[in-house]
Amino acid sequence: MSTSDLISQALADRGGAAGVEFALMLPMMVLFVVGIVDVGALTYEQTEVSAAAHAGAQYAIRNGAASLTNIASAVTSATPMTVQATPAPQQVKACVSGSSLVVTAATTCAGGGTPGTYIQVNAQATYTPLVTWGTLTLPTTLSAQAMVRTQ
Repeated sequence: MSTSDLISQALADRGGAAGVEFALMLPMMVLFVVGIVDVGALTYEQTEVSAAAHAGAQYAIRNGAASLTNIASAVTSATPMTVQATPAPQQVKACVSGSSLVVTAATTCAGGGTPGTYIQVNAQATYTPLVTWGTLTLPTTLSAQAMVRTQ
């Protein structure tokens, strides 16, 4: 058997091709799965921060605005994550404008009527991604806000 026959036989042999293809694709597949897990963790933590803000708003509904400190405590203890009530809960005057609330210091709203009294509850947490993605940056500070009318 000549050298050229051995080379052509080696080139014709397809055994192990699937293993080589898998070895070439594995790093990309792992990176893809880690990216999915990272975005999933980001989404989960954002949901927890939002739930913490809503827990503070529910506390304000049940107990009134007498103790803004207790509302902040409801925010921080709402989830197992480390969530801060930042900025601190506050009582504000606001007017309904279309489908949103506009905080105001005026005694009358732009559309007429008097502003309502609301409790504004904020929640923030820090997110640390599993992998540093270079120029693609995920948000590192997650925040949510809830407003509830008290009067």
